[in-house]
Parts: sequence; C-alpha cells; structure tokens
Amino acid sequence: MPELPEVEACRRLAERHCTGKRIQKAQIAEDDKVIEGIEPAKLQAALQGRTVKAAQRKGKHMWIDFDTGPSLMLHFGMTGTLVVKGVKSHQYRSFKVDNSDWPPKYWKVLLDLEGDVSIAFSDSRRFARVRLQEAPADHEPVSLLGFDPVLSMPSLPEFTELIKGQKRSLKALLLDQAFSAGVGNWVADEVLYQAQLYPELKAHSLTATQIQQLHEALQQVPEAAVAAEADSEKFPPGWLFHVRWDGKKQNPKIDGNAVEFLKVGGRTTAYVPAVQKAADGAAASQSKGRTKSKGKRKAESDAESGQEEDHSEEAEDKETQAGPSKGKKKKKEDSAAAGGGDTSAVKGKAKAGRAAVKQAEEDEQSAAGSEEDDDKEEEEAKPSRRRKGAAPAHQKKRKPGPEGQELKSELNTTIQGNKKQGAKVPKVAAPQHKRTQRKGKNAANEDAK
Repeated sequence: MPELPEVEACRRLAERHCTGKRIQKAQIAEDDKVIEGIEPAKLQAALQGRTVKAAQRKGKHMWIDFDTGPSLMLHFGMTGTLVVKGVKSHQYRSFKVDNSDWPPKYWKVLLDLEGDVSIAFSDSRRFARVRLQEAPADHEPVSLLGFDPVLSMPSLPEFTELIKGQKRSLKALLLDQAFSAGVGNWVADEVLYQAQLYPELKAHSLTATQIQQLHEALQQVPEAAVAAEADSEKFPPGWLFHVRWDGKKQNPKIDGNAVEFLKVGGRTTAYVPAVQKAADGAAASQSKGRTKSKGKRKAESDAESGQEEDHSEEAEDKETQAGPSKGKKKKKEDSAAAGGGDTSAVKGKAKAGRAAVKQAEEDEQSAAGSEEDDDKEEEEAKPSRRRKGAAPAHQKKRKPGPEGQELKSELNTTIQGNKKQGAKVPKVAAPQHKRTQRKGKNAANEDAK
C-alpha cells in the first residue's frame, strides 16, 4: 500500500508534468466517500481554470497548490495512486495500476491540462480521501504529523530525547504517524532489519548505540526508496523487502537466515531472528500460547503472500482517513514544526498528534482485522449450543396447523353466539391432579369418552 516512498513518487510525477499548467477541464466522480466535504460539482468548478503552482507532501499526505484558492488535498488510503496519461505508472506489490485505457478504472479526479497533459487520481477500494483545504501544512491533519524522515529528520540528540520518552515497542512507535510521518508496515520492518533491532524491543530501553543505528536506518531506508522512485526492482539487493512478501509457506530466507513473522500491535511483522535478536524472555513470551486456528494461519499467510498486508474489510466503515477530528480542540500551531530546533516542541508534537492522526494508523491496521474476521467466521460456523435449561427442539411448542386454526375459530364463534342468546356456556372442569385421578384402565377409558 502507499507509504512515504510511493506517495513521494506520485508527488514527483505531478510536479514533473503539471507544474505551471492550467487546468482546462476537471471531472470529479460521484463518490461521496472519497470526495469529502464538498459536492463533486462544486469541486469541479473550483478546480477548472486554475494553474498548478506546486505539488507538496508530508508523510502519506500530498497536496497540489494553485495560483489562487485552496489546495487539492489527496490521501492515498490503501489503493490510491496518481497516474499521467501515456506515462508508465508506479506498480505496487499488492495491487496493479493499469493506465493502458484512459481514463483509468476507478478514477476519482480527472484533470486535463494545457499541453495535452491528463492526470488522474484513482482508488479501487475507496479508502482514499480528496478535499479542498487552505494552507494544508498549517492545519490538521498535516500540522499534527510527526517528523518526516525525508523532509525533516531530527538530529541524533533530538531523536535520542524522543526515544527516551517512549515505552512502546519499536514497531508500534514507528507506525505512529504522530511520531514518524509516512512510515508504514514495510518501511518499519525494513528499518528495524537494517538497524538489527527486534521489533518488540521497548524504545526507552535502547542503548546509545542502538538509538544511533535506528536513527541512521530510519533516515537511509526512506531516502533510498525515494531515490529509486519507489521502484522495488531498484531497491538495494540486501533489503528484507525482496523476500518479506513470500509468506510463511515459502520459508523465505535472506543471506541464508530464515525470515519469520509475528504480530506486533496487531500488525504482521517480518523479521530475521538471527540478526534481530530478542531481549531475554521476549522470544519466550512470543511463542507462549501461540497455537493458532487454521483460519488465523491462512489469513496471516495470505497477508504475507503479497495479496495485501492490509485486507480487512471490517475497517472500511471505521476508517477515518484524512479529515480533521471533529469535536476536538484545535492544536496549537507551534506544534507543527517537527523537524528540528527545540526538542520539547518535537516531543510535544508527537504527543499531541497521536490522538488526532488516527487515519494513517488505521490505514496500517487492516491486516490485523483479518484474524478477527476468521475467528468470527469460525465461531459462526460452529453448531449452536442449546442454552442450559432450554427445552430440546422436539419438545418445543408448535403452532397449530390450518385445521387446528379453523377448529379453534369455529369453537370461539359458537361460544360467542351462545353468550348473545343468553345460553349458559358450560365450564370445563380443570384436570385433577395425578394423585387424585382414578386408577385403572377401564376408568380412564370412561373418562376419556
């Protein structure tokens, strides 16, 4: 799915082909889930005739600035991408981008610019978000993001102070967009592998040497991926990225070392035990109680087979993509600067943004839902157990059939008619208790008659 390198590749594509050109025609899809906060017709009118000034990005958020008016904000969700007509598109491991036909399938925004340039934003799974916003960098959600490893990586002393205040696992910390904006699942796994750090190590427990290794890897991995324009064929050959998609069934290896998978914060995590050694007791806690159902193992394997690390449809209605949090107090603008300078500002930034930048974390959380879905399916597939004390199915009262209903209706009619005529309706005696009933077969037969 789109992470920092993929979104940066799209930004460069837009910058290269659209900067300085005027939009001659704009088309907006009728999709009120992706097109957020504005009617498609109004967005179309707002874009048409404007000139592209610049394409910018922070984390997984991208926006296009124009000569006048608000910017066009794009959040890529799980399958969002930007394509230019006639230009080879970036390809993802989990989904294919086909622009052989124009406009591309699942397009949401289609712009025709001067110089016979056409650009489209498409999204097949509708997790992306498109909106207009004034000065995106100064407002939520962008202003609440943490440092961008490519644009504003903190110095080692600043990074050390940030790490010391964190008690979470390294994998969970890296995925927090209020800490490191743009880092997703595969980038986090690659960073930890290159830094030779076990994913479940607590951040505050790192030594000075380990912090330095993490700092270097967190800067080098995104920069190398961006330099390759997110083309995985150009990634360094020693990267975990090249084998992490094979899944458990393939028994992947890198440099002769086995690649294993575990769950950290609900996310499938690839790591190499021979290189990323766990602290004392950590490995035992991982293996203890890890007997998984067949459905769970299959979901985990599918996630790592490249179908999609994040394929839980349960998150579709819960995912809050890129919009500002409603009902929350506006954060101070001085927390927007996360790149350098005052360490306390950077530290406060990470803390303030964590609660409001739920969207990017939820982008990364879909894979975890797959196990829950399997559990639910297995539970539903089990035969239902009868509640304690409830009558068996064959003893439950049954509704009378058509003949019984007709007989009951005739009896009620007769009784009501006798009442109107003043006739006395004989009362039916209540049945005697078993202890007082007459014994003997003949007596019972006579009573029955």
